[in-house]
Amino acid sequence: MRTEHSIKNISIGILSQIILVLLGFITRKIFVDSLGIEYLGINGLLTNVLSVMALVESGIGISIVYNLYKPLADGDKPKIIALVQVYKKAYGFLALIVTLLSIFLFPFLDLLMKDGGNIKNLGLIYFLFVSKNIVSYLNAHKWSLINADQRGYVLAKVNLLFQVTTMIVRIIILIITNSFILYLTIELALYIIQTIYNGKVVNKRYPYIKTNEIYSLDIKTKENLVKNVKAMFMHNIGGFLVFGTDNLLISSFISVATVGLYSNYVMITSQLSSLVNPILGGIGGSVGNLIATENGEKNYSIFKVSFLVNFWVFSLSVIFLYNLLEPFINWWIGEQYILNHLSFIFILINFYLTGMRTAIATFKNKAGLFTQDKYVPIFEGLINLISSLILVKFYGLAGIFMGTTLSTLLTIFWTQPIIVYKNVFKVTVNSYFMKYAFYLFLTLFVGYITTLVTNTFTNDEGLLDLILKGLVCLIVPNLFYFSIFYKTEEFMYIWKIVRKRKSKLALQSETL
Repeated sequence: MRTEHSIKNISIGILSQIILVLLGFITRKIFVDSLGIEYLGINGLLTNVLSVMALVESGIGISIVYNLYKPLADGDKPKIIALVQVYKKAYGFLALIVTLLSIFLFPFLDLLMKDGGNIKNLGLIYFLFVSKNIVSYLNAHKWSLINADQRGYVLAKVNLLFQVTTMIVRIIILIITNSFILYLTIELALYIIQTIYNGKVVNKRYPYIKTNEIYSLDIKTKENLVKNVKAMFMHNIGGFLVFGTDNLLISSFISVATVGLYSNYVMITSQLSSLVNPILGGIGGSVGNLIATENGEKNYSIFKVSFLVNFWVFSLSVIFLYNLLEPFINWWIGEQYILNHLSFIFILINFYLTGMRTAIATFKNKAGLFTQDKYVPIFEGLINLISSLILVKFYGLAGIFMGTTLSTLLTIFWTQPIIVYKNVFKVTVNSYFMKYAFYLFLTLFVGYITTLVTNTFTNDEGLLDLILKGLVCLIVPNLFYFSIFYKTEEFMYIWKIVRKRKSKLALQSETL
């Protein structure tokens, strides 16, 4: 049943993202043509500024979801209700805090924008962004419940419909009016409707959570929750200093327009991540249940499978991006939107480093290991901020991305595996780093071969050339990896699941 839910989450997730990616590129092209690069920069900057607000969330969501796995597996409804009630109260309070913080930060916006004085109605734009941020808290407790129960695919279908509708309406608004204000207003209105509808879906599936009776948590769960929230607050601060400051630094030291250029790269890498993350996310949705019900040996065997999948998808992704990202931007919106090559290389390095720790981070979070390294993200964030401020003076834009690389390698790159291997798998962590080194070698070697093949057979800059390059980047790495891994236990486990799924689909077809 756990595997079945994973497959459903993966399938729905990938289908949703393919549709959204295609519409996303169309929307971005029309956005740039209608409003220009400065508005694109403001869009990226305000998204980043509001990520500061996520700090007040303090990890409450992750902590409660972690505590939900066990009662959901045991069918302990009173404890489920108690956790959901705590979550609802917490997020109502957080919505108020975010509103007050947003008002406090507003006067300082001009300090964050170099060469960004041409933006009209900045105050209204800012508070439209803030409003959407606040709305996201209203039903957060319900989304977490259904995700912890491995039923995320139920909402995914509805969310896909709303997101597609939103993108289509935004495209129409841009073409007809060229109004960023109306663009954001329509987006907010549809998001509110989506939030209300999703809440009703969850209420219908879990009717027992709608009760006026107050349920209390036991002392042990409360203590665990408080401890984890404090630890996750540290993680959130560190996370913001690492991932939330790039646009702020670019806007402050270089220009708002450069934020717009960088946002295209972020969009493409994020869209690619969104296509491959459902694979790991679908597995991750079952990890919490796995850890709650199985022993360390079983957990370790599943992790090795997850790590192989993790490597395969992100190695393939970074090879794909190296060969196609810049040619695609050139074809899509023009050569003037391409960043310098050194910045591009470090964007890919950071993408790979972040992607490759997905499996280990999933097991760490699902096991509730929040306190063991609560101060590490602070050091990571400070290293990132200080090194970026220094390196930006010597290398410009690339220096900001170098700071992110440096902070990752000096901290979280090695602390997360050590914690998980010690507390969950209870085996030596040396095998992880050896495996990581092997995977890195394969990525570089296969990437080099793929690039040689790509450059040999393609030399044009049109759409047909992009398609041909894409096919080469899909076929060559997959052939290499299949020939290397097809006899391993991890691959055989994956192949067994695939065959089982195919047999089930074939049986269903015959029944119909």
